[in-house]
Amino acid sequence: MKLERKVAYALAKELKEITQQAKLEALAVLTATGDRVAFYAGDKKANSTELSAIGAALVAAARLALERLNFSPINDVMVRGKNGLLIIKSIGDFHLIGGTSDIEEFKTAIAVLSSHAPKISDILSYVEIDEE
Repeated sequence: MKLERKVAYALAKELKEITQQAKLEALAVLTATGDRVAFYAGDKKANSTELSAIGAALVAAARLALERLNFSPINDVMVRGKNGLLIIKSIGDFHLIGGTSDIEEFKTAIAVLSSHAPKISDILSYVEIDEE
């Protein structure tokens, strides 16, 4: 997905702030259908395609589970493993997906993603989603 320069710059700035405040190693923005809108990795080791694909699969599974249990709509998805965690924050037609190996920062990461969600939503309001 191609973004206008102004939107891309604002989004990149916000993603960088989020990764620094939440100590996330990588952060992606996806559409509800799984298309990658933006990606930021502080350590440059994260694979943007892989994180986006995993995030899209988790969002789809979570959405299905919540619909079946009448718990919709999706707000957040959290997956915690022995050596890290993945957090997905729903923002309307988009999802923020962040990952970190610092499990102790779980609460901070959730709080930071939630506090930045309105700003990200505002930035993304200028993005047109292709319906192809």
